[in-house]
Amino acid sequence: MKLHLDPRDLGRVLGLEALRERAEGEPVTRHLRTVYFDTPDLRLFAGGVALRVRQDGDRFIQTLKTVNSATTGDSAAVAVRKEWEWTIATATPDLAPLEAEGIAALVPAETRSALAPIFTTDFRRTVLLVRPDALTAIEVAVDEGEIAAGTACARISEVELELKSGRVSRLFDLALALQRGVPMRIGTESKAELGYRLVTGRLPAPVLPEPLGLSPVTTAAEAYRHIVRHCLRQLLANEACALADGDVEGLHQMRVALRRLRTAFRLFRPVTGKPDLCRAGDGLRWLTGQLGPAREWDVLLSGVIEPFAASAKAPAGLPALAAAVREARRAPTHMAMEAILSPRCTGLLLALGAWVEEGRWHTGAEPALRAQLDRPVAELAGGWLATQHAKAMKAGKELDNADTKALDTLRRRLRKLRYAAEFFRGLYAPEATHPFIAALEAVLGELDADHDTAIARNLLRTLPAIAPGADPAVADAALKWLNKRAEKRRKAIPDLWKAFKETPVFWEARALTRPRREGEG
Repeated sequence: MKLHLDPRDLGRVLGLEALRERAEGEPVTRHLRTVYFDTPDLRLFAGGVALRVRQDGDRFIQTLKTVNSATTGDSAAVAVRKEWEWTIATATPDLAPLEAEGIAALVPAETRSALAPIFTTDFRRTVLLVRPDALTAIEVAVDEGEIAAGTACARISEVELELKSGRVSRLFDLALALQRGVPMRIGTESKAELGYRLVTGRLPAPVLPEPLGLSPVTTAAEAYRHIVRHCLRQLLANEACALADGDVEGLHQMRVALRRLRTAFRLFRPVTGKPDLCRAGDGLRWLTGQLGPAREWDVLLSGVIEPFAASAKAPAGLPALAAAVREARRAPTHMAMEAILSPRCTGLLLALGAWVEEGRWHTGAEPALRAQLDRPVAELAGGWLATQHAKAMKAGKELDNADTKALDTLRRRLRKLRYAAEFFRGLYAPEATHPFIAALEAVLGELDADHDTAIARNLLRTLPAIAPGADPAVADAALKWLNKRAEKRRKAIPDLWKAFKETPVFWEARALTRPRREGEG
């Protein structure tokens, strides 16, 4: 686990009580200089690996490791990466070990002769071994230095926690203890990823939800942990994109991750209860609310202003209106970034990770609930899906006469159904799930667009009053263009809803059977 912090606070870390009381031995400080190698067109990074040679005193250590925070893995704030390491004679990569079976495909033969230095990391690392209990060993590394790629550079100021033995929950516990003493933020990008960003100049890209790996033999407890991990992972993976303010989708995907997480808690609440930190103040609702206003201005900018500007009917004053929208977006965006960077947000995510990994909701549950959690999730999922489906059907009963509020209620219930369907789709045959989810996404997409239209409409009406640079006539032209397009889209909703209602639900089909075990007849 990686934690970023202000360089001015770095010297306080090793003096924290959480480390002093549990340290084994004294801290050891080393100077590490690492050169990362790749081809000029960065083929290794495109393949998801990094090759480096690190100088540690008189030793040279060559490492090949997987990178990219967007790669799949059953993890949340914890990075799970493959790594191979060799001691070599010089600072130049030794190509011989790269020919080994299982490694050669990662560094194709045609790339090896073209390898060249791409960027360097130069930092001081202080390492301390911590033992929170007799079964757990965590290496704490405090790193201070910089990453350099040509004339570009970035500061290194972070704490890495590496689990040597014990349970993953202990990483979260230690991180929480450190974060209470010194403000820190969870980091999801490796030094290699940051270095490659300096080389390419590209802003972080948004990360979409990953496919879930549930199977017919997955228990309810395993499914719950797996789903929560993936929701937290999606949330954290989009932080860099949201903070870089380069792609509005990053902030949107953070809100999607929060909604998916809240849906998971509601679905599993009958057998797991509600996380304590969600009872007190509902931190997830708070964070969602902090990100919302900036997202609304993004909807207006990317969903209305930009497509209107590309149309033949765009008025001459539209660029000035776009500038006014960007200016109005500035304060909500600052509020969202402050929330993401806040100790409250970091503490919330670490506490959620600790809660789900510790698993007391499972091991400490009443016998009847524990028996439910130990059942295959396929035996419970159908009932949960049916409940969400029934709520959506009820909300859409009077669709022909539905007002904006009723349509929004339907949209919210369909969205919960969609998240639930995505969680559990791996338990059923694709030929059963695909038609249902496709029909669901079609009607939900139009309802989401209708909701975004309502948001954009309200912002356009208020914009001239709050932004002096906004021409009311241009805002009115954008509003008319928006309403005309919205009217066409809304007409499509009844037919899409009818098609969805007529699509067979997949959970009434037989779930996939578990794989046959050795010795079974």
